Amino acid sequence: MKRSNNIRTGLWALFMIMLFAACDKNENVPVKPDKDARLSLSFTARAATDGLIKGDDGKFSSLAIYVFNQSDGTCEFSEFLPDITPEAISEYQRVVSVSALPKIVYAVGNYEGTDKSLSITLDENTTMKMLDDMTVTSNSFLGGSVLMIGRKEVTVNGPLTEAEIPMRRLVARLDVYVFKNNDLKDDDVQLVSLEFVNQVMNSRCEYQGRDMISPVVTNREERMMTTDMILQNMPSDVSVIVPENAHASFYSYQNIAASAEKDDRITPYLLATIKINGKEFKYKGYITDNGQISDKYSLNQNTVYRIIAMFEHPDNELFLKIIPLPWTVSESQIGSQVTEGDYVFDAYEGNDAGATTGVVYFPYVKDNVPVSETSYASYSFKLTAPAGAVWTATITNGLEFFFNKESTNGGPVAVSKGIAGEKECLIQVGATKSWSGVERSTYMYITVDGEKLKINPLQGTTRRFPGDNDTDILITQVGYQ
Repeated sequence: MKRSNNIRTGLWALFMIMLFAACDKNENVPVKPDKDARLSLSFTARAATDGLIKGDDGKFSSLAIYVFNQSDGTCEFSEFLPDITPEAISEYQRVVSVSALPKIVYAVGNYEGTDKSLSITLDENTTMKMLDDMTVTSNSFLGGSVLMIGRKEVTVNGPLTEAEIPMRRLVARLDVYVFKNNDLKDDDVQLVSLEFVNQVMNSRCEYQGRDMISPVVTNREERMMTTDMILQNMPSDVSVIVPENAHASFYSYQNIAASAEKDDRITPYLLATIKINGKEFKYKGYITDNGQISDKYSLNQNTVYRIIAMFEHPDNELFLKIIPLPWTVSESQIGSQVTEGDYVFDAYEGNDAGATTGVVYFPYVKDNVPVSETSYASYSFKLTAPAGAVWTATITNGLEFFFNKESTNGGPVAVSKGIAGEKECLIQVGATKSWSGVERSTYMYITVDGEKLKINPLQGTTRRFPGDNDTDILITQVGYQ
C-alpha cells in the first residue's frame, strides 16, 4: 500500500513539473488576435471613366495581395495570382477574415513575366519592409504587363469593412503624334521612325515615391513605321488625338532630372526620321522642354505624356508640345457627375477685354505701336470636384488658333488641361497667323469625361461671353485699327 502511494505521489509530481514547464514555455509566445472581423477588398487597375488606357495597360495579368497589421507588421493574409486566365482583368475583389485592428494593405499588380525581374520573391514570407525596399528591372515593356503598386491604411470598423485599393503605375507612357508644318502642306512627307532615348528600365517600387534608383539603367527604343506613314497637317479637330491614334507609344520608369539643365546622358528626348520629297532628315526634341517650370526634363510615374511633334524644314529642330495627364486610378468619386457648383469660370482677373469681347489680334497695338506678337483671350478656371476628374479645354479651329502654354509678362503658366483641385488655372487662346484681312474664328469649350461644361450660360437675356449656346465661346481674330 505504501509503495502504491509513492507511485501516485511521483506521478503527481511529474505532472506538475510538466505543467509548469509548459506554462513557462508559453509565456514568451505572443497570443494571436482573434480574426473576428471581415475585410472586403477591391483592387482596381483603372477608373470607370479612364480614357487614357491603351491596350491592356489598365489590367492585371498577375496580382499579389498582403494584409499586414499596422502596429507590428505581422501578415494576417496573403494571396498570389501568378497567371490570371483566360484574359487579364481590370478589377479583383476578395473578402478575408482579419482581426479588428488597423491594417496596411499592399498589392503588386503584374509582378510576373519574363519582361521584368523583382529584387525579391513575392511569397508568404515577404515582409512589409521588403515590399517597401523592393526594386524592379525590365528588359522590355509589354503593354499588358505594366507594374502597379497599391498601398493603403485601413481602419477596421465593425464586422465588415470595405476598402478600395487603387493601383499606381510605376511607369510613364509617352504617346507621340507627329504632324508636318503648314509650310510643307504641298510636300510629300513621310515618317520613317521614332526613337526614344534615355528610357529608364529600372525603378524603386515605392508607392508615390520620387527617389531615383542608383545606378540607373537606360535604353534606346526605336519604332520603325511598317508602312509608308504619310504625315498630315495638324488637324483642326483635336478630338482625334487619342491614345489609339498615336504614331508610337513608349513606356519608361520615372526619370527625375537632377538639375534644370539638359544632359544627353540621362535627359529623355525623341529622334524622328522624316523623308521630305524622298530625302531623309533626322529631327531631335527634348521631353518636357516647352515652358515647363516644374518637372523640367523629367518623366513622372503614373503619368501619360501627350506629345504633339511638329517640325520645320530644313533646320532639323523638332518642336514638342507636351501635355502631362494624370494616369490616375482614383477611388470611386472620380466617376461622380460634375455639378455647376463644382467649377468657376470667368475672364482672367475679371477684366480681360479679349475674353469679354472674344477678339484677339496678331499683331496688336501697344502704346500706338504695332507689336509683332499675338494678344490673347484670357480666362480663369477652377474645377474643385469630383476628386481625380480631368478637365480639357478644346478649340474647334486648331490651325488658326492655339492655346498658349507659357507664362506672359511674368504671370502664371497658361494651360489647357488639368485635374480637379483648389488651384485656379489660366487659359489663353491666341491666333497663330498674321492678320490677312479676313476674319478668322474658333469656338472654345471645356469638357470633363466628354461632357461640356456650361461656361457661357444665359444671364437674363444675354451671355457673359460671345457665343450662341451655354457651352461654347466664340473667339475671333480681327485686324488692329
